Amino acid sequence: MTDNASLLDQIRARFPEAAETVSPDPKFVRGNEELQIKVPALSVGRLAAFLKDKLGFDFLNFLTAVDFPKENRFELVYHFLRSSDPGVQVFVKADLPREGEPSLPSLVASYAAADWQERETYDLFGIRFDGHPNHKRILLWEGYSGWPLRKDYVHTRDKYDNGTEVGTPKTPAGGAR
Repeated sequence: MTDNASLLDQIRARFPEAAETVSPDPKFVRGNEELQIKVPALSVGRLAAFLKDKLGFDFLNFLTAVDFPKENRFELVYHFLRSSDPGVQVFVKADLPREGEPSLPSLVASYAAADWQERETYDLFGIRFDGHPNHKRILLWEGYSGWPLRKDYVHTRDKYDNGTEVGTPKTPAGGAR
């Protein structure tokens, strides 16, 4: 079993820019016991390879994003663990600016599990993963307008609507336009 302080020391020896973060609201982290670090977005690919090749984190459990429009950023959240010792886990977070086409390198070459998760993140947030071997939408159809999990998303009516869509502009009476 590796303790978080030892793990953080190993990571910082290679990535001095890694900063430990603690969620101010523990309801967002299971027990708030896992190591959480934040690194610059450009370091995510190298850090993921280091976690896998040198520290044995061979499983990418999940990848997601959080939209912070008031701070004009997305936060990418990766959760890694060791399949041989699932109690040892690390969250890696990185910020991306919201403007333009936010992107960072794909982890598919190191973690096959990143394939669909990166596509889902792209599909719902519009975050690109450079070098992804099949970078296209996974849940919505090509040509779908917008990124539905962005907090400023406004749904454009289409033939599939039934009036209950998230992001549909409401009329003053509360019904869909």
